[in-house]
Amino acid sequence: MVDGSPMTLRFLGSGGAFSRRYGTTCSMVRFPNGERWLIDCGRQAPDQLWHAGLDWHQIDGQIVTHVHGDHIFGLEDFAFQRYYQACGDTPAIMSGGQRPKFLAHRAVRDEVWESLAASLRYLKVGNNPRAGTLDSYFEIVEPSGWEEPGANPWRHSERFDCNGHQIVARESEHVPGKPSCSLEIEVGRGDRIAWWSGDCTVDADFLVSIEPRTSVYFHDSTFTDYPGQVHGAFTLLEKLPESVRHKMVLMHHEDDIEVHRALVERLGFRIGLPGHVYDLNSGQRISP
Repeated sequence: MVDGSPMTLRFLGSGGAFSRRYGTTCSMVRFPNGERWLIDCGRQAPDQLWHAGLDWHQIDGQIVTHVHGDHIFGLEDFAFQRYYQACGDTPAIMSGGQRPKFLAHRAVRDEVWESLAASLRYLKVGNNPRAGTLDSYFEIVEPSGWEEPGANPWRHSERFDCNGHQIVARESEHVPGKPSCSLEIEVGRGDRIAWWSGDCTVDADFLVSIEPRTSVYFHDSTFTDYPGQVHGAFTLLEKLPESVRHKMVLMHHEDDIEVHRALVERLGFRIGLPGHVYDLNSGQRISP
């Protein structure tokens, strides 16, 4: 692909944290310049990528929404393979190869390192056997702008420049008190976006407010209601206006999603499944 080609998103996995049928949610964004980036890299991501016929060395960057195993546990595999192994014309980082990029809200980034440091810090430089940092394995994309903190002590949102597109990581309500972000990915020209929930509860007012400039929403979903809900309860999603429902793809769903397909589609939602590819400019599925 070259500049001017569509920006696409491909589901490598589309299920929830405990999915066996659809795999934990991991997606690959392909930018118009041909770069491939993953949104979240959970414990099943190495196998998901392999089944898609791709290699870690074909991934140019990682975007992380929050720290849970189904969203970051594949990063250790990715970091070690890229650091120590070459592939084709791509040299290992330790031999001077280019580091893949890493994009996350600073509060999320800190938790990523807190989780991975027990493994990745053991990188010997000189006489220091614990010299490894996140920067040893990744080129960190720093924010170009931000909004001041709201209810939490970290910035409400951070804006990043990525391959000529802006990505906004905005704090969302997942597990109370835990850094977690949705993504607003600039597509096409102007302020048009594709929206990715990460994991979060339903913020109906916000979803409605961004509808005029949103080509497609990807929202985590669950049909299981329980006290202290941390995902997108379908009982709330189904109350969204038709204009929002018809742009929404349900992901991070349970393995019984087919039981609910008739209701989901009658209300205008779509169901994301592994292998599905979406044109982010139009919001339409283009394959398979």
